[in-house]
Amino acid sequence: MKRLKALFPFMMMVFALGVVLWPLMRPGFYVSDDGEWMIIRLSAFYQSLADGQFPVRFLGRLNNSYGYPVANFLYPGFLYIGSLVHFLGLTFVTSIKFVFTISVVGASFWIYSSLRRTFSSFAAGLGTLAFIGSPYLLYDLYTRGSVGEIFAFFPAAAGLYSIVFDKRWLFAIAVGGLIVSHNTLALLFLGVFLVCMAVYRRWNLLWPLCLGLGLSAFFWIPALLETRFVHFAGVTVSNPFTYMLRIETIWMVGIAGVVAIAALFFGKPKKIERMTWSAIALYIVSILLTLPISGFIWSVRPVAALFQFPYRILSIGTLMAPWIIAAAAEKFIKKKVLVSSVLFLILAVPMWYQLQNISFVKREEGFYTTNEATTTVANEYMPKWVSVIPVSRAPERIIFEKGRGTIVYEYLNTQRVTAHVDALEESIIRFQTVYYPGWGITLDGNPARVTYANPNGFMEITVPVGKHTIVSEFRETIPRFIADIVSVGSFITWLVLVLKAIKHR
Repeated sequence: MKRLKALFPFMMMVFALGVVLWPLMRPGFYVSDDGEWMIIRLSAFYQSLADGQFPVRFLGRLNNSYGYPVANFLYPGFLYIGSLVHFLGLTFVTSIKFVFTISVVGASFWIYSSLRRTFSSFAAGLGTLAFIGSPYLLYDLYTRGSVGEIFAFFPAAAGLYSIVFDKRWLFAIAVGGLIVSHNTLALLFLGVFLVCMAVYRRWNLLWPLCLGLGLSAFFWIPALLETRFVHFAGVTVSNPFTYMLRIETIWMVGIAGVVAIAALFFGKPKKIERMTWSAIALYIVSILLTLPISGFIWSVRPVAALFQFPYRILSIGTLMAPWIIAAAAEKFIKKKVLVSSVLFLILAVPMWYQLQNISFVKREEGFYTTNEATTTVANEYMPKWVSVIPVSRAPERIIFEKGRGTIVYEYLNTQRVTAHVDALEESIIRFQTVYYPGWGITLDGNPARVTYANPNGFMEITVPVGKHTIVSEFRETIPRFIADIVSVGSFITWLVLVLKAIKHR
C-alpha cells in the first residue's frame, strides 16, 4: 500500500502527459497558427543541411526557391533535433511531434526533479501536474503550435534545477539550449535565471552562464551582427495591444497559481521556501505584464518589437506556478484528497476546452517538402537590398541577363552550383538566388565580382566571351567562423566540466 501511495504522484503525471500529448499521436497534423509552417521550415532546413551547409543559415528552397536567411536569425534548436529525428527515419510531421513530446516530457522531468528535492512526492507531483495541464502551455501547444516556445520550457526547467541545486555543468548546457530554443523566451528566462541566481547567491554560476553563451555563439553572434542586413528592425510584425489578455482570454493565466498563493497565506502561516517567494513574485509580474495596465511598457517600440505578443510573458508564470502549487500542497499535506480534487477541477475545464477544439488535417509529405514560402509573417528577414519579392519560382537557377550563350549544369543544390558557360559575347550572368553575405562566385577558379543592384537582389557577374566554369557557393563569413570556433571551444570546455562532475561524483 505504501509503495502504491509513493507511486501515485508518478502515475498522475504519466496519465496527465498521456492525455495532454495524445493529440500528437493521431494521424495528420492539427490546425494551428505556426505548426505547419514549422514543418515546412524543418523540411527546408534539412534540405540545406543535407546539401552540406553547416551550421545552416540560408534556406535555399524558401522564398520561391530564391533563398531566405531565416535560420540565421530564428531559433534553430528544434530544427537540428528535428533533422536528426528525420534522418533516423521519421517523417517531418512526426519529427515536429517528437520535438513537442520531448519538450513537454523533458520540462516535466526537470520540474518534478526540482520540486521533489524540496517538497514531498505528493506536493512535487501536484506541482508538475499543474505544469502539464497549464492553460498557457496547452494554448501554446495546440492553438499557436509554437514549437520553439514549447521547446524552450525544457532547458528553462533544467536551468532552474541547476541553479537551485548548484549544477554547473547542467546550467551551462541549459543556457546554451535555451538561447537556440526561442529568441524571445531565451531573454525572458535568462532574466529569471539571474533573479534566481541572486536569490540563492549562486554567483559561481556566472562562468557556466558565459560558457552557455559560448556554446550558442554560433547562432546569436551572427544573428546580432547581421540584423543590419535585413528588414527586421523596420517591420512591424504585430500590434502588441491586440495580444493583451482580456476578459475572454484571461483563462490563459490559469487560476491554479492564484488559488495556491491565496492558500499559502490562508490560516496558520508556514515557512515559505525562498524559491517559492521568487516564484510568487515572478508569477504576479508575468500576469501584470499581460494586462492592459502595462500598456505604457508595450508602447515602447523596442519592447514591442522584441517581445511582439504580451501573453508570451505567461511562459514565466507557467514555469513558476509549479513551485507555488507544490508549496501550497505541502502546507495542506494532510488534506491530500481535497487538494488533489481542487487542482483537478481547476485544470480540467481549460484542458477540456483546449483538447476538444483541436482539428486535424491530413496532407501528403510532399505538401511540406515542396512548399517554398518564407515561413515568416512579414518576410522580416529578407535582405534590405531586396525591394521586389518574387511571387513565383524561377524556371532556371542561372540565366543570361544580358548577352547570349549556353549554360550546362554540372552540380546543383541549395548550397552550391557548378555550371559551364559558353558566352557568345560579353554577358551578364544572373544567379537567381537572393544575395546574402556568405555567397561567393568563382569564374574559372578565380573570385568574381558579385553585384546585386537589381530589385530582386539576385547575384550577377560579368562573363567575357568564351567557355568558362562558374561556381557559386554559400560559406561562412569570418565573423561567423569566429563564432563557430567559440562554440566548438566552449563545447570542449563543457565536456571537461562534465568529466570533472562525473569524477567528483
